[in-house]
Parts: sequence; C-alpha cells; structure tokens
Amino acid sequence: MDIFPRPGKEAPERRVVKPVPIAGDNPAQPEVSKPTRFRFAKSFPVSWKKRLIVIGGGLVLAVGLFFGTKLVLAAKRIIAHNNGGGAPALAGNIDPTKLRGEGDGRINILLLGIGGQGWDGPYLSDTIMVLSIDPRTKDVAMLSIPRDLYVKIPGYGWSKINAADAYGESKKAGDGPNLTKQVVQQVLGIPIHYYVRVDFSGFKKAVDSVGGVDINVDKALYDPEYPGGTVNIKAGYQHMNGDTALKYARSRKTTSDFDRAARQQKLLLALRTKALSVKTLSNPAKIASLIDALGSSVRTDLQLSEMKKLAEIAQSINGNQVTNQVLDTTPNGLLVFGDIPGAGSIEIPRAGIGNYTEIQQLAHTIFADSYIKQENATVEVQNGTTQSGLATSVGNLLKSYNYNVISMVTADRQTYATTVIYDYTGGSKPYTINYLENRFGVRSTRANRGPSDPDIRIIVGASYQPPR
Repeated sequence: MDIFPRPGKEAPERRVVKPVPIAGDNPAQPEVSKPTRFRFAKSFPVSWKKRLIVIGGGLVLAVGLFFGTKLVLAAKRIIAHNNGGGAPALAGNIDPTKLRGEGDGRINILLLGIGGQGWDGPYLSDTIMVLSIDPRTKDVAMLSIPRDLYVKIPGYGWSKINAADAYGESKKAGDGPNLTKQVVQQVLGIPIHYYVRVDFSGFKKAVDSVGGVDINVDKALYDPEYPGGTVNIKAGYQHMNGDTALKYARSRKTTSDFDRAARQQKLLLALRTKALSVKTLSNPAKIASLIDALGSSVRTDLQLSEMKKLAEIAQSINGNQVTNQVLDTTPNGLLVFGDIPGAGSIEIPRAGIGNYTEIQQLAHTIFADSYIKQENATVEVQNGTTQSGLATSVGNLLKSYNYNVISMVTADRQTYATTVIYDYTGGSKPYTINYLENRFGVRSTRANRGPSDPDIRIIVGASYQPPR
C-alpha cells in the first residue's frame, strides 16, 4: 500500500473505525470504575452431629495437650539418666548376647521410700523393696529388705543399708538411688535395672489422688508412739486416705520392720490396682492430681518410653498371683539380729556378716529367669581341679539360678587351668549358653553329641573364682 500516492493515482479512501458503544455507556461522560460486587453462594446449615464431632475433637485435643504438657513437665523433674542402660527385656524380642547375666531377662525395679524434706534424716530409706516382672510370663514377685540390714556400702564401709541413699546424696544430689542399687545388687545377686524413689508427701498425695485405697487389714494396728499421734487401725476391710495409708506403711513400734514390710507390699498392690482402674483412668482430674504428686515427690531412671511399656504390661498382671517375700528374723528366716558396737540395732545374714549365699538363692528362686526355665538345658558340672567339692558347690550355685543341673562329678583330669564349656545342642539353647559364658568368662565350644552327653558340660578350671 502506498502511503504517499504517486502522481496520477488517487489516494486510497481512509477508513475510520468508530468505537462501538456498550450498553449503559454515556458517550458524553467517561465511565467511572465501580467497586466489584461479590455474590456469596447460599450457605447450607451445619448439622448438630457434625458440630458435636468438631467440638468433641477439639476438647479431646485440648485435654491431650494439657495432660501431655503436664506429663512432660513432670518428667523433666523426676526422670534421671540410667547409668546401667535399663532392662533388655523391655525391648521385646531379646538378643541372647544382650543379656548380661541371670535375671537380665526380667525387669527388676528398686523401690525406695524416704522421708523427704521436713523429716529427720530426709534421705534415709524407710522402705527398700525390689519389684521384679517377667514380661513374657507376666510373673511378678516382690522382696522387701529391712532397713537395718548390715552391709558394706562402696566407698563408705559397713553400715545399715538404709544409709546408702543418704551417703550417695551427700556426695552428689541424685546419686543416692544409684549407690543403693549397687548395694542391693551385691546382696541379692541379680541385676537392678531401675529405681523409683518417693517421699512420704508424694505417697500421701498419690493415694489421695486416686481416691484412696482399699486394704484388708489382717491384724489390728495400734501404735501410741507414732510421730504426730496414735495409730489405731481396726482389722477387716478398710478404705484408707493418704494420711492413714502412710501411717499403716510406717508404723513399727508395736510390730516390727518385717510386719511393716508386708504391709507396704499390700499397699503398693492396692495403689497399683486403683491407679490402673477404669474409674481412675477415665477421670481427668484424678490423672492430673496423680501427675502432680509424682512430679513433686518422685525420682526415677525409668524413661518415658519405658514407663509406657511397663504400664501396658501392668494392666495384664493379676494382682492376686504376685509372690511376696520379706527378709526377716523369724525361725525360718534368713536373718538374725546382730550385735556390733556402735552399729545400733542391726540384722545380719544367718550365714554370717557379708555372706549372702542363702539370700541370693531365695532371690534367684522368686525372680526366676524364664529363658533358663524355658530352655531347660541339662547341665553337667565337672571338677577339673584338685580343690575338693568344687563341682558340688558350683552345681548347687547353678541350681539356685534354676539351671537344670543333672550331675556333679570329677573330670577326666585335675589339671584344667581354665574353665571349659562344651555345647552339645548345636546352638539350640542360646540363652543358657550366653548366661554361662558370662558367668565363667569363657567362650563355649560346640562339640558332637554322644549317647551319654548332656546338653551342656562345664569343666571347672583352676582360674574359677566364686561370686562374692
């Protein structure tokens, strides 16, 4: 197209494009922009059922956050580091090589009761008890140790066992239970995986927080010398609040330490039953009160995840099938009263000061390791030294741990320098073999089985040292 026409040609017609008016436009007046108008879709009413679900979900979340926060804050106050690493049995399926010794297949918890602030000797242990649980069989046993048992406390010499917690606290705050664990392990000959220490105030609050406990008092208790007033509790079924329960647990002037220990075990089982009841678990106020009581008065080296697993196990335990034992000075008891200048009223093993052989046999019996019992490996013990009676003493020791020892004889020669363990099972008894390897400090040797061979043969050598 020519923009500038050449001579002799007409310029092309110029076309003008006119704007097309839009309906409502006013050509004489420019359009002013108006704000955009939004039209909402018609709303549909929310049903009451849906509203209740939303509200209920919000309440559940709020309550969960509330108790979760309280639990975390309480946990920070009460949970301490576990120096021993805890119980392998809480891990579920156990690798045999992870078990350190007989009894490690159970969960053993040391329970300590102290006066706490405001009481004379606030860290002296008024209650010393071991609670043991087999998570596989749900077998439960409790053994109470009198506070006046005369023992050797590492780093402090001979003293009453109730002083161990106080000695540990005097060295470093929080070390009292760990030192007591060491002493109790030495006395009972079993691993102590955890401790729980509670003071009198916390015990009272715990009982009150669950609405009290119901106890069958088999013998009336009257103690006019109890600190703060006379104790008078009648025989028969009694509902006890925290104050009465503490008096029932502590009074001993008109009875004994041993009767008191039995009452403490009864109270502990009653508190466990009430705390795990539906009535308690469905009551938020009681749960909050219990958490507060624990947070202010309890110290433990159980971790939160371990507490959860223990709670699950505890719900499946029948409280009527719990084994209860007390170390005492009765005619058939394993203790006698001692008379050592400056030591005051004490109890010692009837086998002699520091000789815990009989006590450990009792502990191994009631705290039986189910892995040993389940495998039930036949064991023969042979004496490979010139020391007379060694096979018998070692065999009887193993029997006390529930090993199936079928014979104790003299070896083919008496010149074995070290102990030898022969495994004729082809590795089918791994827990028993692992325990024996740890006990004797040697590795086992697999051997072909003959017609007269047991599952396991132990030839005790001259390097063997009996446990102390």
